[in-house]
Amino acid sequence: MAPSHRKGGRGGRLSALPDNALERVLSHLASKEAVRSSALSRRWRRVHEGVPVIDLVDPKPGSAASESASTTRCHGAIVSKGADTSICTFRLNAFHPPYYLLDQWITIVATSGVEVLDVKLLYNESSKHTLCPYGLSRGASADFLKSDMNRYIRTHRHIFGCPTLRRLQLTNWTLDLPASVDMALLDTLCLARIMDPNGELQQLISGCPSLAHLTLEECPSIEDIAVTSPRLRSFAMICCHNASSVELHSSYVQSLHYKGSLPPRNSPFFVVSNHAGIKALRIEICEKLSSKVPEDIAPVTRLISQSKKLAYLHLSLRPSMAYYSSSFTSVLRGLDSLTHLSLQGCLPTDHAVRSVSALLVNTKYLEELSLFPLGPEPPKKKEQTWEMDDEDITSDSDTEPEDSSVAHGVEYTSRMPESLWRAYVGCLEYNLKRINIANYEGRPLQKMLARFLLSRAAALEEFSVTLAAGLYPHKETTKELTSWRWNRHTRVNCN
Repeated sequence: MAPSHRKGGRGGRLSALPDNALERVLSHLASKEAVRSSALSRRWRRVHEGVPVIDLVDPKPGSAASESASTTRCHGAIVSKGADTSICTFRLNAFHPPYYLLDQWITIVATSGVEVLDVKLLYNESSKHTLCPYGLSRGASADFLKSDMNRYIRTHRHIFGCPTLRRLQLTNWTLDLPASVDMALLDTLCLARIMDPNGELQQLISGCPSLAHLTLEECPSIEDIAVTSPRLRSFAMICCHNASSVELHSSYVQSLHYKGSLPPRNSPFFVVSNHAGIKALRIEICEKLSSKVPEDIAPVTRLISQSKKLAYLHLSLRPSMAYYSSSFTSVLRGLDSLTHLSLQGCLPTDHAVRSVSALLVNTKYLEELSLFPLGPEPPKKKEQTWEMDDEDITSDSDTEPEDSSVAHGVEYTSRMPESLWRAYVGCLEYNLKRINIANYEGRPLQKMLARFLLSRAAALEEFSVTLAAGLYPHKETTKELTSWRWNRHTRVNCN
């Protein structure tokens, strides 16, 4: 920590604070902003030298000018620290910094007692390519592009023997481990877009005995993985499409997040020591379910049904919100602890709205409902059609048009079908207290869903709508939503 400096006579109350208090204030700013504080007055001239945080994010990566400026800022931020200042937090988001300098920076912070290390590297446009075979871009793949192979910078080996490190987040690196990994204090590990040519990722995870939070995102080398830390609390696997099995040995896992394709049929994809301990479950299926049969959905529904104490459930499905509602409705029947349900997806026709209502039928104790409607997907050259009973509220035919007011698979009428008017959802009448709708654009089917919920929610206390980007709160929107309330005491917020 930098020594205390002379207090300025005209500095005001903030300047009168001791150095350690001012350093704590500056630690919440980006490093370049913290350094700028030195121009405020003589009192502030050297306060930034004692801030134990280096936080540098390149706002406009990609140009030669920004690359040079980012390198200069980072080097200056490190060497300007006081001799007695330990760097506890190091965050860097930069466009391909020189390897010799990056090695020097990480060596300095690793030997300085760093506790939080978060480094994201960028390599032109290729580092923005999503590793998902179900993406909308042409040539979408679960693996790295051939042109990117052996291009990512290798990780610095002394990171993995740092005795003080508690949180490690690496993005766009090639994994290169020493012979042994010893990070006894590491609590949180987040790996995104990691090339692993030698298959060392399992060794890294096994070398973290105190791991409590693990996130793996777009790591195509993962196939079979086991997390042996007995302290694991949360686990997230996002778009690791080559993974075939996950074993979590901890009995204290409370949160699971899975985003990817449907797990293999008839296989225990997630092996968890204690399903009853899971309180929050987030499932996002990247592929469309329109060509799937119930047996294909079974691994997902089985995971939900095994989590008997589940309090929060998020489902993101394609091609529409709450697709295959009949399969999911049956497993929700046994979740008496479920109080918060979150749904994400498109609303192409009123069948999707009816599927949402069907999914709510067995959520008897639900207190909060969050909805994230997405915009319509681009039209496909070849679409499948389903022939289902229009009056069946548990219908899974979320993409079948009900009348002629449909274009490119998207319906443009807010007329509520009779089957939806007749639908009875117990939680709306007795328990549901809060409803949140994000990305609200006032589309006809969004209005239909909002009207159905408001006109049935007798116990509702608050109905909140967040408008889509580019839209501004309008009195008519709030007035329209308010007019649909059953409970006149329900607060309607439009932001």
